[in-house]
Amino acid sequence: MMKKKMMLLALTLLLSLPIFAQNIFTAIQENDAPGVKFLLSRGGVNINAKDAEGNTPIINAVKNEQPRIVKLILQMNDVDVDFQDKLGNTALILACKNGNAESVCYILCHFPKIDAKNKMGTTALITAVNNGNKEIVNTLLLHGARPDITDKQHKTAIDYAQGLNNTEIATLLNNTSAASANETK
Repeated sequence: MMKKKMMLLALTLLLSLPIFAQNIFTAIQENDAPGVKFLLSRGGVNINAKDAEGNTPIINAVKNEQPRIVKLILQMNDVDVDFQDKLGNTALILACKNGNAESVCYILCHFPKIDAKNKMGTTALITAVNNGNKEIVNTLLLHGARPDITDKQHKTAIDYAQGLNNTEIATLLNNTSAASANETK
């Protein structure tokens, strides 16, 4: 009898895991930070589970521009901050795309691959430059983002800044490139 109860309990727990994971996606979609916090504190949530579209909770929270939920998710030990969505975007690239400096800072605290590229070869820095976000560009540079990396169009962040006539960002990128070149001499 005890063996049957244990088997039934184990089966119930096993079947409930996908429900918890789905609930976290629902909580994120509804911007329910207390719900996300409750689900995470309860345990049993695979923080790197994928939804029907192949996105993890961190990707969904960043896409939905929810920095508070991003912070909650990043408090979990096993979060894959370098997971890439179907287009190859990491949470950092998406946060730069949304111009969400708060999420960018939270993600940078977890040491992502700062120069990871999406399927178009775009990095977080190129994305921030294309959005004209000087604050995020500066933050990425301070964390070691390389302005000399090219995308699939063979353009660097500097090329995009110059193409957009954004002299402030172009100067910032050029100064960083010059400083990096001097350090390697």
